[in-house]
Amino acid sequence: MPNFSKLYLAFRQPRVFLVALVTFVAVSLVSHFLHHYDPDFGATNLILSIEASIASAMLMVVAEESAEMQRRNSADQARMLAAVLAMAEAQRDMLASQTDTLRAMRDTDERIYNALTNGEQHGMAR
Repeated sequence: MPNFSKLYLAFRQPRVFLVALVTFVAVSLVSHFLHHYDPDFGATNLILSIEASIASAMLMVVAEESAEMQRRNSADQARMLAAVLAMAEAQRDMLASQTDTLRAMRDTDERIYNALTNGEQHGMAR
């Protein structure tokens, strides 16, 4: 079945299909008027109706495949977004940890500085 689908979809390319359709209708009209073939256009109508039925079925198949591909793409995008969000949260946590470390280092440096400057002041006052 997939081979028929690919062949049919290749035939349904706009330019190819339009040429084939115009050729078919022209041959049908010439045959009808010159050779009295298909006097009530029943065979022509049947052939065009069958082609329209096949076309609608193929369009439904293509639409279903497209919808499935969109669902997969949406799921992939959701997973990628979740991964990016997890990375952003990890980055935020890491920056918060580094901020805490830097604050602790600053506080320690200030205490050491204050201890040294207070010790120098006491030593100079003596």
